[in-house]
Amino acid sequence: MFHCRLVNPVHHDPALLLSLPQLAQRWLLDCGDLHALSLHELLQIDTVFVSHAHIDHWIGLDALMRAQLFGDRPLRVLGPKGILDMLAGRLAGYAWNLVSRSQFVVEGYEWTGTVWKSRHFPCSHRFVGREAASGLPALENWSLRWVELEHGVPCLGYRLESPISFRFREECPYPPGPWIATLKARMVAGTLEGTLLVAGEERPLSELRQWVRALPPEQLAYVTDTRLDPGTRARIVEAFGPTRVLWCEAAFLESQRALAESKLHSTATEAALLACELECERLQLFHLSRRTQGQADQHLREARQIFQETYIDQHLSEKR
Repeated sequence: MFHCRLVNPVHHDPALLLSLPQLAQRWLLDCGDLHALSLHELLQIDTVFVSHAHIDHWIGLDALMRAQLFGDRPLRVLGPKGILDMLAGRLAGYAWNLVSRSQFVVEGYEWTGTVWKSRHFPCSHRFVGREAASGLPALENWSLRWVELEHGVPCLGYRLESPISFRFREECPYPPGPWIATLKARMVAGTLEGTLLVAGEERPLSELRQWVRALPPEQLAYVTDTRLDPGTRARIVEAFGPTRVLWCEAAFLESQRALAESKLHSTATEAALLACELECERLQLFHLSRRTQGQADQHLREARQIFQETYIDQHLSEKR
């Protein structure tokens, strides 16, 4: 359903790239330095989920906009309280006198604490913001959950879940055809009465459903730059529910807990505890502090004492 990878080494700017091949789209969770991405990858990104507005989490927005400036589809930017004014400020920092023919639009979405407020910034109008209807964008039928985190500034954690999908069983005795798409749509809607024309005969949907297997949804949580104390973990679990894969900051080791508390970051132990409480199948650690450069294995060992299925992209952790 999707593939995800860190854009940068685990001690550097956070940016998690999600590739959605069925949609020919890429989404970003945070938008740190993006120079490692190709132009093709930058052009495919159409949604950015910003955790908070510290420079290492969205300095890459300029490079992303530079690549897409004359594109014909909008760039959606979602973030915590205050993100719309900060987005307007970023856009106002450049001269835009030669872009009137561009169809490019930046769509901003801000969680105010009660609603998602939206403002659109059309390139053809020099990115002067216009208030838009409140609410989230459609997100191609993916479901989004979010939670406010503790980092001294407005900060959000996100959980994405894929829409229901199905796989056609190869052992089906009937030839493939349009009936499969119709059957899938009816299964999603939960309406399996009636018949479909298959191989020249009307066949009951209740019989045909056995030849299409429902796939478990993909679930990904992204949590960074927060104190993962018991209270925060409880709020995340309440907001997210069970989640298959967790990408979680582990800036410090447990021996550095006092530093983690003073910097409003988390330890590898706390990330592992959250993975247990979310009933995860897999934990990916990232955003390690540069104070622990070269010590990725220590973070990994510490987390695995609590949650065995913990991983760090070792190739990225060794880059300089």
